[in-house]
Amino acid sequence: MTRLQEAGIETSDPDGHWYDAFGLRFRTAMALPELTPDDADGRPPDVIIAWGGIPARLPQARDVAPSMQVAGDDFLLDAPAGRYRVRGGAAITIDPRPGASDRDIRLYLLGTVMGALCHQRAVLPLHATAIDTAAGAVAFAGPSGAGKSTLAAQFQQRGGLVLADDLCAVQADSESPPTVLPGLARIKLWRDSLTQIGQPADLLGRIGEDIDKFNLPTAGARAPGPRVLDRLYILRPDASGEVVVRRLGGPEAVSALVANIYRWPLAAAMGRGALRFGQAVALAGRRPVFELAYTHDAATPFKLLDAVERHWADRRS
Repeated sequence: MTRLQEAGIETSDPDGHWYDAFGLRFRTAMALPELTPDDADGRPPDVIIAWGGIPARLPQARDVAPSMQVAGDDFLLDAPAGRYRVRGGAAITIDPRPGASDRDIRLYLLGTVMGALCHQRAVLPLHATAIDTAAGAVAFAGPSGAGKSTLAAQFQQRGGLVLADDLCAVQADSESPPTVLPGLARIKLWRDSLTQIGQPADLLGRIGEDIDKFNLPTAGARAPGPRVLDRLYILRPDASGEVVVRRLGGPEAVSALVANIYRWPLAAAMGRGALRFGQAVALAGRRPVFELAYTHDAATPFKLLDAVERHWADRRS
């Protein structure tokens, strides 16, 4: 029985929009231009996104934050654009507020709601950006404003392929090679970051009606499927006048990965904290984790990418 069948959701209706992200097939009631289009070829969806009513309170829920509730595999987000419910890692319901724009509805759907979906499934969601290289996927994790997206955009300008931005889904266990599941087909950038890399913000769509942050589409062909993860960098800005790369080992690497799990409180509230910690341990044991320390300045995106490319080119690192 599939997750959708367990949730009592009908899957035979082909109507709607079809997309691919995080290794999943989505059938959605609304257009999601930030996702990669897929074909309605008769295969069932993994996840259905539909409009519908949502209660103000989930039965037997616990509050994770003033706007979030969790009851086992049931998640509710009460956001300015509307209510969102995620059930069983397969069914997403949206109850929009009157007057909410599609852009604002997608803002929460493609962030926290997708993070909750990942936590309900057997993937490790990292607050990270990932790019594709000849050696495999390279991920950059770090807090908001650390420069992850700007780094990815600069890599794309050099002809590279961006696999994920902000939310990076990783399959990680102790038996198989860790892999990155390609995510949303866009990079989120502030206006000043776009200026740094020479992109005109006014030609791009905002991620939200009142947010001066924009969607830069990822260019070129999408990866055909999961890409084996080669290494991870933890970004630490405002730490050094020069770019300094230092390998993290053992507990330090695990701690750095756990600190960059996307919406960690949701995993804990869902009873998946131990699973996520185990995935971080497995990932740190199978792939090198580096700290990337630097100081923000006007040339940072260029200096940072140059330093990183030199570092991963030296396979002895």
